[in-house]
Amino acid sequence: MNLSVDEKNILDDTANEPRDELLVALDAYSIEIGLNEAGSLDALADRLAIGTRIFLNMMPKDDIGDRIRVCQQIASLGMSPVPHIAARLVDRMRNVNEMLERFVQQGGVSEFLVIAGDYNQASGEIEDALALIEAIDGANNGIQSIGIAGYPEGHPQISDEILDKALDDKIAALQTRDIKPHIVTQFSFNADAIVAWSEKIHAGHPDIVIRIGVPGPAKLTTLIRFAQRCGVVSSMKKLKGLPVSSSLKLMQRVPPLNQTMAIGNYKITQNDNATIHFFTFGGLEASIEWIRSEVAERSAPLP
Repeated sequence: MNLSVDEKNILDDTANEPRDELLVALDAYSIEIGLNEAGSLDALADRLAIGTRIFLNMMPKDDIGDRIRVCQQIASLGMSPVPHIAARLVDRMRNVNEMLERFVQQGGVSEFLVIAGDYNQASGEIEDALALIEAIDGANNGIQSIGIAGYPEGHPQISDEILDKALDDKIAALQTRDIKPHIVTQFSFNADAIVAWSEKIHAGHPDIVIRIGVPGPAKLTTLIRFAQRCGVVSSMKKLKGLPVSSSLKLMQRVPPLNQTMAIGNYKITQNDNATIHFFTFGGLEASIEWIRSEVAERSAPLP
């Protein structure tokens, strides 16, 4: 089942029927992959809607040429490549615009995600995402939108007040460059935290799109490991609090159903400028199949 954009238009509420929260949440979702998952894309492309945003993360040893080639691959499959740019991995300030231009001209890129990067030592002169954004030449076009990081559960080393100010400053810096901002959040297993944080952000920025990070269907052991690594405290507590009667349950995949339903309800009742961003944790095919099966089941006509 190849879901075209039209076939996937699950938000049509012209009929007097209740909107399904899960289907609403999955409209225009995005997926994040690493370079090591690029080899799976060709075989999986027909299971994704044309235009799906595929974010490409950035690791310290990733070669820019390899990343551009994967962006080319994503674009050739009819998807939208969105490469990460980690500020602390950029060697020199003067290289910023040259690097972005290469992605735009060679990789078919029009959107980026700019993050600081969780590295103690910066490679060069750029320490954070705001400094990188401020280095962007406003005339460097082809760049339509840039994503910035959001933290529904906070950050283990940064206060909420500093995070809020940094987010506002980055939004303002992008707007002065005529680049549309959007937000991509850290993954969370905590539906209440997701909704409360989205409410707070949309109170100040009602028109900004929030791509809310959720883990794709993953083993409980995998989720706990990534929650610990990312400092997602309340998610980790929820995960560890799940009833586990055997080691077998730790190996079973946990789907993000609670978060998905909460995001869908938030979109329906409060602000439609939200969608899901899947962290697949190496389980790209499992995530796509979970999405397809849920959409197929909930879109099926009633008997």
